[in-house]
Amino acid sequence: MRKSLIGLAAAVLAVAASGCSSSSSNTYTCDFSAAVGFCYEWSTASSLSSSEISQLQAACTGGGAGGTFSTGTTCSSTNRVGQCTFSNFGVSGVSYIWVLYSPTYTATTGQTFCTQSGGSWTAG
Repeated sequence: MRKSLIGLAAAVLAVAASGCSSSSSNTYTCDFSAAVGFCYEWSTASSLSSSEISQLQAACTGGGAGGTFSTGTTCSSTNRVGQCTFSNFGVSGVSYIWVLYSPTYTATTGQTFCTQSGGSWTAG
């Protein structure tokens, strides 16, 4: 499962780095909260093309990951224990956040996971 989620992160970076054109929103989510206790949330300074959005959706919902893809929304606040923000992962203008949820994570285990993954933790 973790390899599938890492693959999704790589797809996000590849699409976000490939260029931008038109879309109705610059915020995208992939929600795995029910299955594995987290949700990816990213936003771009410029819009993605419909083809790029389709790539992200396929990466989110395909394979073993089985996430729920959304555009123009943020990850749910229900059962949120905190978020892990990645500010420097090689794509200028893209904000990338992992939102972690209970009961899979607590504030302590979420912070540990975030720090070990190279992110910046914010509780709550």
